[in-house]
Amino acid sequence: MHIKKIQVNNFGKLKNKEIELKPGINVIYGENESGKSTLLDFITSMFYGIDKNKSGKEISNYDKYLPWDGGDFSGKISYELDNGEDFEVFRNFSKKQPQIFDKDANDVSKQFTIDKSEGNMFFYEQTKVDEELFKMSMVIPQQEVKLDKKSQNILIQKASNIMLTGEDNVSYKEVMRKTKQKADRRYRNIKKSNETFIYFD
Repeated sequence: MHIKKIQVNNFGKLKNKEIELKPGINVIYGENESGKSTLLDFITSMFYGIDKNKSGKEISNYDKYLPWDGGDFSGKISYELDNGEDFEVFRNFSKKQPQIFDKDANDVSKQFTIDKSEGNMFFYEQTKVDEELFKMSMVIPQQEVKLDKKSQNILIQKASNIMLTGEDNVSYKEVMRKTKQKADRRYRNIKKSNETFIYFD
């Protein structure tokens, strides 16, 4: 799935913000308290709705992000599914149900299951990704990046492979090992013929 465009009308400290995202990894950066976490919560709330229950917190997400100035507590997101279908979701957070539009601007909201407690299940039915999985994989707040040692090593190796070879499954060390093997064989052959050979490691 590719989120193409985010429009925040009013959500917490964010107001009249429009962001276009490219396919792949998008890095959102800024000073502390500049609204990065708010933006991630906005994206999640657009797809799954906003929680009006405290759920053990001092204040619910609804109350936390409700505009103080009484502005339009809403926004929309345009996105493309893996199958190439385009949709746009508009959500007024003061209302229970969002509006989902297809690429021709037809309102297709009623084509999806509406759960009494969860609301419109459009995004889960489109992607089979529930809110918990979405939070763990598609939006990653910096302070919540926690990986066990094995996962860290795999991630580091893949990142290293990409930087050094351009492919995540091509190991730089393996390439160098095979190159050295070939170089050693070549060196032995050259040595027999008294030629000069220089090897850079």
